[in-house]
Amino acid sequence: MPNQPKEEWPPVIMVENAEQLQVALEEWESADLVGLDTESNSFFAYTDRLCLLQVSANGKDWIVDPIALGEDLKMIKGFLEDPEQVVIFHAAEYDLMLIKADLGAEIKGLFDTQVAMTLLGSKKTGLAALLEDYYGVCVSKKYQRSDWGKRPLSDGQLEYARTDTRFLPDVYGKLMAKLEAANMVVALEGDCLRQEQEILSPRVPNMEGWRKLKQARGLDASAKARLRALFQWRETTAQKRDVPVFRVLANDALGELARHPPKSMKDLADRKGVGWKVAKRYGDPILNALRAVEGQEIQEKPQEKVDRAERERRRIVRENKEALKNWRKKMAQSLDLPSERLMHRRHLEELASKLPRTSEELLRTIPMNDWQRETLESSLLVVLENLPAPQ
Repeated sequence: MPNQPKEEWPPVIMVENAEQLQVALEEWESADLVGLDTESNSFFAYTDRLCLLQVSANGKDWIVDPIALGEDLKMIKGFLEDPEQVVIFHAAEYDLMLIKADLGAEIKGLFDTQVAMTLLGSKKTGLAALLEDYYGVCVSKKYQRSDWGKRPLSDGQLEYARTDTRFLPDVYGKLMAKLEAANMVVALEGDCLRQEQEILSPRVPNMEGWRKLKQARGLDASAKARLRALFQWRETTAQKRDVPVFRVLANDALGELARHPPKSMKDLADRKGVGWKVAKRYGDPILNALRAVEGQEIQEKPQEKVDRAERERRRIVRENKEALKNWRKKMAQSLDLPSERLMHRRHLEELASKLPRTSEELLRTIPMNDWQRETLESSLLVVLENLPAPQ
């Protein structure tokens, strides 16, 4: 199958109704290995939605249409959550979030080919590099940012989508052989289990998110009020139109308008990042939002005074975290692996704060897989034992 010329690939099987999905499920459930991928409309919608599900098994490729299926797509939930079913993704983190958010399903039996590549020391770990290295296939990036929520899908989009999964069942065997030779199977399984258990949360609206923009730095109290007004207008507008916020107005433009509010429609249109097209569409609401906060200021609350004991505690936690990061970096260098494959940043923060001293306390503080325990636990405990405890 992998060596077949593209013109000899079997036709893509479209799944657009419950009957077609039931037939497909029966075949997937009988397969030893199943490759999966998803496509969303993240560059075209305010809220990411599952717009396509690609599946490859037994030398065949399916394109599942969640938009056509609607609620019937939930028929797939049991299959996805079967721990006996090996499900192969490449760079699964975003896919897992999307599937949980839209289907309420949590993948079990995950095998992430990108994780495998990093554990094997690959310098390039993208899917395009994997397909080129193993199969000599060059994947065009033309459709990478397609509007996957738009119908009908073009032949080019379908061809691109099927290629994302077609080789995954075959590459699983190649990677597993290398992982076994490198004694890295347990490490792979542990990292995949972590991804299954620590699924990211989808983005939620945050009307105070303007504070985190770099454009908010150095603004005076009046400009902050203007930035907040513009940010909240943009957020509401993007939600109503169901488009990403950057398609309404870019952050740099928000910052410019907050610092130097325009005095007229022409002044607005002349600003960098705005132009007449945006001014014609949004000029009135932008100017209205700015007029509504004329004379207003956002005075930041003075930071509460922290007593000496609390400052000292925070300093110790901060320095402990840095020591743990240095430990992870040295261990990664000795193992010739990326630091993030050894231990997640969130887990280091937990350790720095709670400072477990024994193996039992360590396992109560963070989850550790068998490979981490065998490879990292003893040296980690030595570091932890020598760190000062926050008072």
